[in-house]
Amino acid sequence: MKSSLVNHNFLHSLSPPQWLASLGKRLLRPLIILWVVVLVSCDSATQQPLVEASGTRYLGNEQDSGVQAFLGIPFAEPPVNELRWERPVPIESSLGEVDATQFMPACMQTGSGLAWYHGMMSRVGVDPSLMEGPEYSEDCLYLNVWTTGDHSESKPVLVFIHGGSNTGGWSYEPNYHGHALAERGVVVVTVAYRLGIFGWLSHPDMAIRNPGLHDLIVALDWINANIGAFGGDPNRIVVSGESAGADNALHLALAPAMANKLAGVIHQSAGWSVTSTLNPEDGFALGEALVAHHLGADGTFDDLKRIPATELLDSQLDVFSGHYFSPIPDPETLPVSLEETVAGDSLPVLNLIIGSNRNESLMYIPEGAELTDYLEGYFPPENWEDIKGMLGADLSELAQMDRLRSAVQYTCPSLLLAQAAQEAGGAAYVYRFDRVREGFEAIGAYHGAELPYVFDTHDPWMPTNAIDHQITDALVDYWIAFLTTGSPNESQSGRTETGDPEMGGSEINSAEKGRAMWSAWSQQQQALVIADEISTQTHPDAALCEFLDAARVASARH
Repeated sequence: MKSSLVNHNFLHSLSPPQWLASLGKRLLRPLIILWVVVLVSCDSATQQPLVEASGTRYLGNEQDSGVQAFLGIPFAEPPVNELRWERPVPIESSLGEVDATQFMPACMQTGSGLAWYHGMMSRVGVDPSLMEGPEYSEDCLYLNVWTTGDHSESKPVLVFIHGGSNTGGWSYEPNYHGHALAERGVVVVTVAYRLGIFGWLSHPDMAIRNPGLHDLIVALDWINANIGAFGGDPNRIVVSGESAGADNALHLALAPAMANKLAGVIHQSAGWSVTSTLNPEDGFALGEALVAHHLGADGTFDDLKRIPATELLDSQLDVFSGHYFSPIPDPETLPVSLEETVAGDSLPVLNLIIGSNRNESLMYIPEGAELTDYLEGYFPPENWEDIKGMLGADLSELAQMDRLRSAVQYTCPSLLLAQAAQEAGGAAYVYRFDRVREGFEAIGAYHGAELPYVFDTHDPWMPTNAIDHQITDALVDYWIAFLTTGSPNESQSGRTETGDPEMGGSEINSAEKGRAMWSAWSQQQQALVIADEISTQTHPDAALCEFLDAARVASARH
């Protein structure tokens, strides 16, 4: 099971489902498509962008600056009724003409995620009503594509997987919209996947394990087969995610079905999975408890498929209280756990951007907590004073707790993964996000704080000044370079920091735009530190992580 330091409710989930609205949207969809077709054929001035892929015509939206958005594209059959908890059935035959102009309902989930947003906004003095959630449905396996009008180009592809502890979130949260990156020459895809007990339930009678991970594999297969029609290069697909989304992205890179299909991984704030793996037997026990909860001792797993989704969600809050939904070892999707893969030096060659934020844990420390609460169970008492000194003797106890918890849960495992990636022959580029917006001091550089900078999607309610815009420009440049070439320091023209003649010739570096050179992780432990200014330096927590690791090893020996 996961460490006690892990916060099980730290990110994005939503309010109760709205079945009637979702059903109405499904029933009206053919009428909407017919109306759109008539409109396009009658008025050339209002023509919509159209892409044909695998025999299906997708009608999208034209947005600002020539960006086209194709929203709500189905990649699998609705996982409902007898398909609940089953292997996702790919969309393989032609769908004719699809109205891809609106987002589709998010996957079924409880209400903690929207509450998370509202709580965060309230802490910084922002009206929570400015943030609304979407509709929810079991019929939710859709993806969204942002691109530009010239589909003949072969552009790098960013596939982003949303976070939310695998229990909440949605693929089109405001921070994940791809219009700004698309304007810069990237094809952006955001993907939905089954959540909570619908996507991560375990039971001995299930035909598959990790349905949510299977959803993502099918989505990536669809992207690989069809993204060329949208101007994307199937040989340059980078899968990215934040929090649980990053955890899933990394597990996808290990899945046998994805071998040699991904050009890189971007892993944001999800270090915990490197050092913790869920026990399948524990998952099976919870699945059996769910059946008994609804159907009694004589109930069967198949009978569970006939329980209304809303009732199952209510049960999730009870039966699975405190449980963290995550991929479990599985011969098909995860033959070897990530923990064992890293420890056993069997990580595949990966190009990797990986990092965490300075104050990942600050918002989740309960009132009245004490530092000893986080030291106990991890480190022997004789190390406590030394650890406090390493945390910063001048820091408040709250700040010390935040630094320790953020290190153990996020930073240190991420650095371990970066080292493993380098040793496996890949390249790992490590960052630490330290920027605190004006007025956000109470939550610091919080979990998810980097997302609006990476996507250039700063919400109107966020205080965004010139420094924030400068950081945004820099991070977008680094990300696009990585997507394009595999290195955040390479230009889109293909020139490299080493001047490799095979890549186009003359030596350049990030200083051309006043950018710090982002060194790959090595024994020098260099990281890109993103604060009011961006610099490359020894990772601020490298020494702390080495000390904590040594203390934990010593504790385990006793």
